[in-house]
Amino acid sequence: MIKFFTNGISDGVLMERFGEQVVQPELRCDQLEVILLLLARQTGLPLFDAYKESCVKRRVAARIRRSGCLDVEQYLRYLQEDAGERERLVTSLSIHVSQFFRNPTLFETLQTTVLPALVQRTAGRPLRIWSIGCSAGEEPYSLALLLVESFGEQLAWEQFDILATDIDRRTLAQAELALYEAEPALRVVSAARRERFFIEQGGFFKLCPEVQQLVRFRQMDLQLVANYPRADLVLCRNTLIYFNRPAQEKILQALADILPQDGILVLGKSESMPAPLRSRFATLDPTERIYSRR
Repeated sequence: MIKFFTNGISDGVLMERFGEQVVQPELRCDQLEVILLLLARQTGLPLFDAYKESCVKRRVAARIRRSGCLDVEQYLRYLQEDAGERERLVTSLSIHVSQFFRNPTLFETLQTTVLPALVQRTAGRPLRIWSIGCSAGEEPYSLALLLVESFGEQLAWEQFDILATDIDRRTLAQAELALYEAEPALRVVSAARRERFFIEQGGFFKLCPEVQQLVRFRQMDLQLVANYPRADLVLCRNTLIYFNRPAQEKILQALADILPQDGILVLGKSESMPAPLRSRFATLDPTERIYSRR
């Protein structure tokens, strides 16, 4: 990787890719601030200001290259003029990596241990489940599949309230369609589950209505902690890693506030509980990153 300069100003980074030199635009802090402000105006949400700066800059630089713009200033002008490009950038900055039953051992633990205990504890009212960063719906629909398997369709409808949220409207629209390709979405879904819960449609797989109707979707920015719903079980997997440490702690403090005592929080495999939050959460399963609200 070689820095290059024009008129004494660092314009970017010269990188080798497949034998050819490619310019990776280097964003100044003031340019990044302008971009984030444009996105916030587009969506009405205070987007990405708490995301790790390196992650945001990398994704914006990739979007600049794909847009065909020659430098950051040209891209800023393009971004101001084109609402479609602002929407594409929002989608690029949002993280969308998921599949049904991602990390299967976690879902086995949820089905055999966590959910039965929570059902017993919340007898007399619906069990409230919140899936954060739900992408195209794979995680909350996986939970819904488990509930139908364990409790039956009617009981699942009566006993459970599953809310799934994401910041990206496009992926939420895909989630509501509940239509998936076999790869990678259904990679670890067993043949028996595919046959029972999915209908093949022209090479795609449509989730059956009795499972689909158990999940409701909502657009939400995780930074707006005042909007958090009450929940008994929260899955916040592979989301915190994209936020800086102060934002992570703010989010986790807010999650502790909306969980009841002994409520359950699940983090991603690469995430851990920050030291300042350990007085509020007890570790139930360190391997699966399952925590209980103290």
